[in-house]
Amino acid sequence: MGVFMDEREVNKGSIIFVPTSHIAGESVNHVKEAIAKERPDCVAVELDAGRYHALSVQHTKNTLETVRLLGVSTFALFWIMKKLQDYLGSRTGILPGSDMLAGVETAKANGITVALIDQPIGATFYKIKKLPVAEKMKLLKLLFLAVIGIAAPLGKKEKIDLDRLPPGKLIKEAMTFLENELPGFYRILVSERNAVMAANLQELACRFPKTVCVIGAAHESGIKSLLR
Repeated sequence: MGVFMDEREVNKGSIIFVPTSHIAGESVNHVKEAIAKERPDCVAVELDAGRYHALSVQHTKNTLETVRLLGVSTFALFWIMKKLQDYLGSRTGILPGSDMLAGVETAKANGITVALIDQPIGATFYKIKKLPVAEKMKLLKLLFLAVIGIAAPLGKKEKIDLDRLPPGKLIKEAMTFLENELPGFYRILVSERNAVMAANLQELACRFPKTVCVIGAAHESGIKSLLR
């Protein structure tokens, strides 16, 4: 487990990071093993109340209502991203977000406090809706080309085992690509959410002696930098 976990002391409490892939069966197992091994006082997960509810009951809004809330271009973008994630999840047999649900359910089964530390999904949607259409279209184009196999997002083909956490080098390259090519999306989806989650973890560290933090691997480095 040492390869997948990292402990960091913040104020009086320690935070043990368990980086995950949202569609990897390996990640679900690592989350359960980490909680069983560490027996933390709190389990923090990369969810907000809205996303947790959607995952736990498989809730979906009426399509027309969602289009009205997000706008056509934003809805098209999220629809394609969701379909892509669902497809990748079907390849591994893992429902996207099962890693986070495993954290919540394992904590509850053991009487451990659960903390939902992510920014409310509604705020994230609102910010993305305000992005320039040109940047949304650029992401749609990249997703389309990647899906049909004409181009890879990083400019090269990578053989990835979907059942396992991607290598750290590949995650870093992907984040650098996103920051350079789609700075608005990077700011909203990564850096601003990192700041929210780091602040929430800082607060948890003041309240709990030991917290296990289940976090998507793409957020791990940025959150650790903020906590330093």
